[in-house]
Formats: sequence, C-alpha cells, structure tokens
Amino acid sequence: MPFRRAPWWMILVALSLAGSLAMGVYVFFRGPETPLSHYNFRGGAIVVEEVLPDSPAARAGLQEGDRILSIGGLATPGVGQWDFTRLNMEAGHSYPLLVERGGKRLELTLKLGQRSWRLLRPIDRLQFLVNLAGELIFLLLAVFVAFSRPRDPVARLGALTLGLLGGEFGLAFTGYAALCRRLPALLSVFVGWPFAGFFLLPPLFFSFCATFPRKLFRAWWAWVLALAPSVVLLSGFASFLGLLLFNPQQSAVIVGDSTLVPRIGGSLILSYFVAGLLALVLNYRRLDVNEKRRVRVLVGGTLISLVGQLPVRALGVMRVPASFGPAHFFYSDGYFIVLSVLFLALPLAWAYAILRHRLFDIRLILRQGLQYALARGVLLIAVPAFGVLMLVDLLLHGQQPLLEILRARGWVYVVLGGLAAMAYVKRRNWLEALDRRFFRERYDAQRLLHEVVEEVREARSFDRVAPRVVTRIETALHPEFVALLEREVRAPNYRSLAGAPAGQALPLLPAESKLMALVRLLGKPVEVPQTASGWLTEQLPHEETEFLRQARIELLVPIATAADHTEALLVLGSKRSEEPYTREDRDLLVAIASSLALLLEKSSGTATQRSDVFEECPQCGSCYDSGATQCAQEGARLVPVVLPRLLEGRYRLEKRLGRGGMGTVYSASDTLLERRVAVKVIREDLVGSAEAAERFRREARAAASFAHPNVVTVHDFGVAAGTRAFLVMELLEGRTLREGLQRQNRFPTARALPIVRDACAALEAAHRRQLVHRDLKPENIFLVVRESGETTKVLDFGIAKFLSTNTQQVTSDTAPGSLVGTPRYMSPEQWSGGSADAGWDLWALAVTAYEMLFGAYPFEGRSPSEWFAVGRAAKFSPVSKHLSEASPGLQEFFERAFAFDLAKRPQSAETFLSELQSALG
Repeated sequence: MPFRRAPWWMILVALSLAGSLAMGVYVFFRGPETPLSHYNFRGGAIVVEEVLPDSPAARAGLQEGDRILSIGGLATPGVGQWDFTRLNMEAGHSYPLLVERGGKRLELTLKLGQRSWRLLRPIDRLQFLVNLAGELIFLLLAVFVAFSRPRDPVARLGALTLGLLGGEFGLAFTGYAALCRRLPALLSVFVGWPFAGFFLLPPLFFSFCATFPRKLFRAWWAWVLALAPSVVLLSGFASFLGLLLFNPQQSAVIVGDSTLVPRIGGSLILSYFVAGLLALVLNYRRLDVNEKRRVRVLVGGTLISLVGQLPVRALGVMRVPASFGPAHFFYSDGYFIVLSVLFLALPLAWAYAILRHRLFDIRLILRQGLQYALARGVLLIAVPAFGVLMLVDLLLHGQQPLLEILRARGWVYVVLGGLAAMAYVKRRNWLEALDRRFFRERYDAQRLLHEVVEEVREARSFDRVAPRVVTRIETALHPEFVALLEREVRAPNYRSLAGAPAGQALPLLPAESKLMALVRLLGKPVEVPQTASGWLTEQLPHEETEFLRQARIELLVPIATAADHTEALLVLGSKRSEEPYTREDRDLLVAIASSLALLLEKSSGTATQRSDVFEECPQCGSCYDSGATQCAQEGARLVPVVLPRLLEGRYRLEKRLGRGGMGTVYSASDTLLERRVAVKVIREDLVGSAEAAERFRREARAAASFAHPNVVTVHDFGVAAGTRAFLVMELLEGRTLREGLQRQNRFPTARALPIVRDACAALEAAHRRQLVHRDLKPENIFLVVRESGETTKVLDFGIAKFLSTNTQQVTSDTAPGSLVGTPRYMSPEQWSGGSADAGWDLWALAVTAYEMLFGAYPFEGRSPSEWFAVGRAAKFSPVSKHLSEASPGLQEFFERAFAFDLAKRPQSAETFLSELQSALG
C-alpha cells in the first residue's frame, strides 16, 4: 500500500487538512448566524445590498443602501478588516453599529444568535452541502495524489496546493476564529493553519507550475530570486495565524489601522499566480506531445474553474451593486452554487495531469469502467435532465408570473429544449460511437498484434520482417515510437534495425549498462517510469535515468539476450493515449519477441533442436520436431511454434485442424493409451499467470466431469510451460455447423430440427447442473458424421466461464464491459453485463436456429443498439422475407424467442424445442 511508504509528516499534514475541514463543519452548526447576506465595499464602508427577513441584519434595523462605518468600534473599509471582525464574532454577543443612512448617522445594535439548520433557507442548505462536497473532493484528491506518489516532490507540491485550495472553497464561516481559540493551543494551530493557507498558496502555485512537468530553473540562485518575495507572504501567514488564534485584541488594532493588508501585498499574490501561468507557457514550448497534453489539461481545468468567477470579480472591482440589472444574476445564490460546481474542474484536472494515469492496472480498469458508465449515463439521462433543470428553475421562481419568467429566461429554455431534442435524436448514434470509442480500439489492437505473431512465424528473414513488425506494433498500440534494436557479439552499443514512425532516431543504447544487465537477468519486459519515483529509477545510476528520460523510453522487451550470440530487443516510448501498457499488451509483445527470437536463431544459423519449440507447416498444418525446415508434403517453409510438441510427456501433436478465438486445435496421439485425440491449446494471453492457470484447471475439471452424448468428451487437461493451457478431447470426424452453413446456406427442416434437438438436449443437461455455455454459436456446434447418421455435439462447455473471470475478451466485433462471447449471439442481458443465465444460451440457440432455417442472420442493424430497438421484441427480419411459405406460427415463435420480456421467452431448452416443433408443424 502507498500509505506505508509515505513519510510520517505527510500523514500529519493530511490529518491537519482533514481536521480543518471538520472544524469548518463544526463552526457551521455551532457558530453564530451570518450577520450580512449580500453587501459591497464602497467609500471606506460596507454597503448593505440585501436584508433577508428574520435575519440578524433585519433585527438590527438595517435597510438596503445603509453604509456601515464601523462594527464594535472598528472600521471595516475592506475585505481584510471585515473578515477579521466576522471571524471573531460569537453567538449570543451584541455588536454596536455606526450606520450612515440618507446622509445621517445612526447607532444600531447587531445581535447574533446560534445558526440553526431548521431555520436556514433551502438555497443556503444546498449551498452548504455543495461547498462541503467540494472541499471533500479537493481533500480526497489531494490525499490520493500525494500518497500515490509519496516520493515524488512534484506530486507532493501539487497535492499540498490542492489541499489548501480546498480550504478556500467556502467553509470559513462567521465565528471560526472565536471557536478555534477554545481548543487547546496546539490543537488550534493544528486545525487552524490551513485556514490561513491563502498566504502560502501563491508561492506554492508558482513553485508547482515552475516544476511541472519539468523544472523551469536549473540554477539555485534563480529559485532564490523567484521565491524571495514570498518571505513577505510567509510573515503575513504567521501574523495572521497568531493574531487570529491567540491575540484578537491586537489583531483588531492592527486591522483597524489598515496596515496589515498593504503589508501582505495583494499585488504580490496576483503576481505569483500570473508568474505561475507564464512558467507553464514557457515550459510548454519544450515539452513532448504527451507532456504538452498534460499541461493543456491542467491549464484547461484551471481556466474552467475560474472563468465563472471573472464576472463576479470584475463587478466587485468596479463596485457594481447587486441591484444593478444583470449584476443581480451574478450575485445570486444559485450562481454561486454553479461556481462551486465549476471549481471542481480544477482538482480533477490537476490530479489527472500529475498522475497521468500511471497507476496500477486495476485502477485503470476501474477508471475506464467508470468513464464508460458515466458517459453512457450522461447520454441516456440527457433528455430527462434538461426537463428536471427547467422544472427546478420554475419551482425556485414560483412566486413570479409565468410570463415574467419566460421573458427573463425564455432563451435559456429554448436552448435547453434544443439540446434535449438533439440528444434524443442523436442518442443512438452517440451510444454506438461511445461503444466504439471505449472498446473497439482495444479489440483492434489485440487482433492486430495476434496477426503480427503469425506473420513473424511465417517470415523467412529477421532483417526483412523487422520494419513490418515495428510498423504494426506502432499502429496497434500508438506509442510515441517503437524500435527494434540489434547488437552483434562484442559490439559496444545497440543499433536501430527498424523504427516507427519513419525518421524516428534513438540515441545509442550502451550494451554494458546496469539497465541492460537487469533486462538480461529478468528476461521479461521492463517498464521504465518517466517520473522521479519508482523502484527501477532508484536502482539505476543518475546518468542512465537521465538517458532514459531524454530518450522517452518506457518499455523494453527482450528478444534475445545471450552474451555469445546476436542480441535484440524491442524499445517502445510512452503511449500517445497516456495510458500505461496493460498486461495484455505486454503478453502479446512477449509472444512477438519469442517468435522473433526463433527467427533470429534461424537467420544467424545458430538454431538447434529444442524441446520447447516445434515446427508447423503454414499450409497443411503438419507438425514437425524442432530443427526441421521444410514440409515433406507441401514443400513449404516451416514456421516455429513456441510450445512443446509432446505435451505432458504423453500427447504428441500431429496436425493443426483449425484456429478459433480461444486457441488452436490439433490432432494428436495419446502415446499412453495409443489412441487419436484432439488437443485444443488455449491462447497464451488468455492464461498468463499461475492464478489463472489454477482457475483454468478448476473449470476444465468441471467440464470434464460433465458427460453427455451431445457434448464433446473431455479426456484430460493441463498447462504446459507454465501458461499454455490445453484440453484433450475426443477426436471428431465431420465439420462445424458454420462450415455446413457456408456450404449449404440454408438447412431444410428435416435436417435443422435434429440439430436443434441434440443441442437442446445438451443445454438442458448442462443447465440442470447450473452450467451456462455463454458462447453458443455455429462455430461451437459440431456435426459428427458416423455410419449411423449425423450427430450434433456442443463444444467448449465450461471454458467460457474461465475466460469471463480471467480477461476482458470478445471473439468478434465489440461489446461493453467485461464480456465473454460473440456479440451477434448475445442476448440483451448478456450484452448489458448481467449475471450468467440459461436464457443467454437459449437466445443464442434462437439466432442459430434462424440462420439454419432461413440462411440469414436475423438482425439487420450494424450494432446491438439497433438490434435491440425499442419494442416488444428485438428488431429481426420477418421470416416471410426469407421464406414466403413459412407458417405464421414460426414468426410468432421467433417473436417470443427474441422478446425483451424474459417471461415471454421459452424458459428452458425443453420448452424451446417443444415450441419450435409446434411452430414447424
């Protein structure tokens, strides 16, 4: 856990910020009432702009337009003096007022009671809850950033700045100092110093901007000159904290003399914030693409959080009263709530920019899942949300005539209505684009890398295939660059054999470095952090870490690292998407590197017979021992496969029968029982770890224990070479249903019905044992040809369950969330990611039956969002379109089978078969 590696003082600072927040909440409920609601400062006095009924100002006799010259004998010509007075007020105390009204001076008395939640206006309650939520978000993000990178000084600086900014969110209520002084002195300082943190914010903000993402100044004297003026602000911080918490009488004298505010230098505060933004701009010009994106996100979030405050600040500087026309809107309570919500863009943007997604994989998965759920939810609730917004606005202004509301804000209603209409019309296209945005790119990348593995296996020359490999990797993963480096024996450096994009040149990588010694020792991909923290950075000399940072190298994948032979490795830069390389990415890169290593051995003439590799003919699929070069039947050049040909010392692979989404099927010889079997070798990236291998064994054991005449028999199972899982099954003679449909297009009823009957028998038996196939389709239905006739067997029972717990995998197209299966055969419940149910298999069987009977896929849409259109059943093509003589009962059967209401569908495989037989007459 990151917290265990954090210094003790960081924990104290976090607790102090949390204590300050808790103190603010306590003051809200136990402190005095707010003396004034809306006011301004003009001519050295407080100008009252609004008096709420039954408020302290109303009870004191104040009126709109009154000028308060002094409170409790102290002048309040500006914000600083007023804040000192307000923060030292106490419930139950009376304060004399000197008021000027109509050119005459009056003496009034302001008496404050204790704040009561029950007596607050609804808008005040809402504003408190919004401010509290905002400060919580600031605090949580600050803690998350700091403790995610406890050794990174830039992350620490940014986190402290966020934490103090949260303290300025709006929980500095009247009476804060008075109640804080009642605490023990040490505790009052512990929870009170963040309250005075606005003095520290300017230099902290500047320091962060001048070091993020890289240091603007290298020389120490430049930092001294830049931060020297902050001594004034630090003295102001100490004075403010001391006077506020320990000596309110002295603070009253100083504030009354109006000497403190000039001393802290308001212009100095503004200068530091402007200088911070200029530092970001200067840094921006020398950054790479990824770091420029980080700076843009940070600046964008900051501007969004501040843009709404510009009108209020401008009106305040110009001393425009709240009663002046359009200014009333910007001074309203509702507008301040909007400002509080917009202000949250700042911590979110800062946290994103600082962390840059360099988190654990599980955090990335959660982030993507939350992003997808949030984005999809926003699209789905856009229309009702617009309606709710208009309704709330009408309720808040219910005392005004409708015509007056329309005149004042009719244009707002028109804009919201137009946006709602656009969202309703475009929602289907937007949802499809959302699915493609979140899932299609990842699926395409994985498919492309699998193709690279096959290309390398069939290649003839290492040098010739290298440019093709790096280009395909760059297309799939979108790194800043990818290069294949090679080093001849005793050469001092690695040279670039191929690189992408074109023209990308890497500096020479020294062969005898601590980094390369570590790569040789580990023999697996090594990820290089681009920040100051990280275990690898701590192990390497400074010159090597500086070299890696300058070269922007993020991932090293060894291909061949034998000291007495030619060495090679893949080098990748950071992803342009800013995401880290996932476990699936690394596993596929390892598979590519393994194939390249075999090709390098052959090209250099050092290949020897190996027990963990066999050769395969790319044309006929025949298998040969390692060392063979040519197929005896086809004469084709053999390609290496990183897998023992003799599995578990018993099953000898003879010929490749086919490939699928889960792996490759071979015919093999069981040398112990002297029989022919089929061996399905699961794709290496679908296992990948010892835990996953154990999970595979459990699911394979369950599948092997399930015996049925219409389910392929599983004889044995195992895991070769640590991660290559395999199943040993009965060897079937015949073809898959998909191959049969490709030959015949449409099956007559006399042939289709027995296939459905056998499949229903297998499903009924499995469902009784609480087994759900999850990926039923024509590819997983095998038509066994025997002398007695044709028999149907269902393949891959139980393995889909293993995949659903181990990986996010779809066999074609794409689907949201963590799904296993083929989208074209998924029910709406499976598509939405619900719990596995027998209805999933029945829906897939209905789609398969439709294809057999009519020779076409039932749904015409391009994606499930079109297939599952609103209606009582999924939008499938009428059976009469494909078969004019089809009975009405057949149309009614598929309407029930594709109904959205689960109660209307067949409830079991037995019922499914009975209803289909009745429909077929």
